[in-house]
Amino acid sequence: MAKKDPERNPDINHADESVEERVHRMLDPSVPDEVPTKPKTKIKIIDNNADEPSTAPEIGEMPVPKEPLKIKILHDDIDSLAEDKPVEPEPPEKVPATPEEPTIGDALDEQDDAVTSKAVDDIVAKEGDELLKVEDEKHAQAVKPPEKKSLGKRIKHFFAAWWANPTARWATIFGILLAIVAVVVVPNSRYFVLNTAGVRSSLSIRAVDESTFQPLKNVKVYVGEASAVTNTDGVATLEKVKLGSQELVIDKRAFAAVTKDVVVGWGSNPLGDFQLKPVGTQYALTITDFLSGKGIGKAEAVSGEASAVSDDMGKIKLTMDEPPDQIEVTIKAKDYRDESRTISADIKTETSVSMVSDRKEVFVSKRSGKFDVFKVDIDGKNEQLVLAGSGIERDDMVLIPHPTEELFALVSTRGNKRNKDGYLLSDLTVVTLKDNVPKTIAQSERIQILGWQGDRVVYVQVVAGASAADPKRHRLMSYDYKKGDNRELAAANYFNDVMLAGKYVYYAPSSAYLNGVNTSLFKTGADGDNRQVIFGKEAWNLFRTGYEHIAIAAPNNEWYEYTLGDKEARKLNGEPSNTVSRLYIDSPDAKKSLWIDNRDGKGVLIAYDIQSKEEKVLRSQSGLKNPVRWLDNKTVVYRINTEQETADYATSLDGGEPKKLRDVTNTGGIDRWYYY
Repeated sequence: MAKKDPERNPDINHADESVEERVHRMLDPSVPDEVPTKPKTKIKIIDNNADEPSTAPEIGEMPVPKEPLKIKILHDDIDSLAEDKPVEPEPPEKVPATPEEPTIGDALDEQDDAVTSKAVDDIVAKEGDELLKVEDEKHAQAVKPPEKKSLGKRIKHFFAAWWANPTARWATIFGILLAIVAVVVVPNSRYFVLNTAGVRSSLSIRAVDESTFQPLKNVKVYVGEASAVTNTDGVATLEKVKLGSQELVIDKRAFAAVTKDVVVGWGSNPLGDFQLKPVGTQYALTITDFLSGKGIGKAEAVSGEASAVSDDMGKIKLTMDEPPDQIEVTIKAKDYRDESRTISADIKTETSVSMVSDRKEVFVSKRSGKFDVFKVDIDGKNEQLVLAGSGIERDDMVLIPHPTEELFALVSTRGNKRNKDGYLLSDLTVVTLKDNVPKTIAQSERIQILGWQGDRVVYVQVVAGASAADPKRHRLMSYDYKKGDNRELAAANYFNDVMLAGKYVYYAPSSAYLNGVNTSLFKTGADGDNRQVIFGKEAWNLFRTGYEHIAIAAPNNEWYEYTLGDKEARKLNGEPSNTVSRLYIDSPDAKKSLWIDNRDGKGVLIAYDIQSKEEKVLRSQSGLKNPVRWLDNKTVVYRINTEQETADYATSLDGGEPKKLRDVTNTGGIDRWYYY
């Protein structure tokens, strides 16, 4: 049986043996378990380019052949090498009993043997060193730590190995297909996979009071780890909700909690209305409009954490849990002033609350002997001085409140400035009601306000000190109160007519001193953009005969009509039957417009519906006149000027009797254009 090769035996440690010991082990076949079991092999290097084999060169000094070297292996016993059998040592020759006398030849042989032995020893030592070096390199390579690969290489190697393995590849593909089928077909599997992948959905509910069917605010809604609180419409939307079967919990103080199992699917999941049963003490309130007396829908009553919303009739049932002896309730509604009430805890009757517009009425009064500006609520409460008079104002003051914001524009001589001829100049002042701080934006011999367009007040002013022959003596201007931007829209010696209609400013420059230039009828935005010519001749007068129609008087007794929104005017066959111009004042939401007519000696306040084109008479009264204004989309303020009184009244589009606000000074407002 062949012995183990020590170079391949992992149980034998040769790391600490010397070179001589290793060479001895390699050459001596009698060493047990530590010697090579195969016969010694001799290596002869043959130079392909030489006739005879060369002797073995020193390591590192081998000549480079022109062609690859051939290595010839010489073995003592080819048969034993082929059979991989150990070579049995030859038996030693018998030594004669009586040694012969040494001869000269024997001495020479011994000398040759010594030289040969030394040469062999040198070769064995060199070969042993080389073998030791090779083994050391193998050992170092064996104990060397594996090289760390980058993540990208590892991933690439993994997928390459996976793809090269058909079994793993098809098993993976089959698993993926099976998972897809499970996700599509089996709901629980589908939800599990999607939730594991981080997919989330949303859910919404609406909470209502079971006793009134009105939405409940501040109701807490829970689904799993997601939660939300209902808004004023009773709606709560929960985000990042896990899919699948979940428990829905709806909770509000003084109401019975609602618990329900729901299935959350893909998408928004609107679950509809949930009725909450009141279990606390309920208090009844009725909310009405101050002017019309009609109920106010969607008014909210709040007391601590308790809240409730009114129905279309203004009815509210406020549910409270263990109320105190006195309940402080605040009522809020859009476009109305907040109201507060104190209700006894044991009260059983209904509490009525009348609400007024949150907009302030602004007026001028001379009760102090000077023209002072005041603001007041329409029920007469909260009156406050806004701008004290200087004592030098003329009585031709003009006050025009903004249609939607709490500010107004005022034209007066309160600045006490004069031109070089001693003429008292007018100031255009903008005042915000929040801080009552005035800001003068223009000063001129004459200023006429045309109205508000968004954040801009549009006006015409005479250039102070300009000659009457100046082709730019009059300037059409607009001022943005938010940006402080005051810009010129147009200029002329004077304007034949100017008006605001819808979203545009219409103006007709006079041909005086213009030499025929810019003698057309123009329209432009309040910021100066989108200027267009709608009539290519000089226009003398503009008459707004209807909400959408403007009649145009031109030279040579020609008449034209322009319809709002058209590109140009069209010629009429003659003078229209009605040349009375109407002054329309649009509501904040631009759905209705007010104008005043004179019928049977009385002023008639009319509301025009822009969409339906229908008119409704709001009030017919002696002395009713401009100015009129909107406080909100339903509340209107108009002026009464008779020998008995000059006062402002408020009325509602929903009906009811008008309410007198205050006696006032008869200031001007938006009116027909005039020039001098």
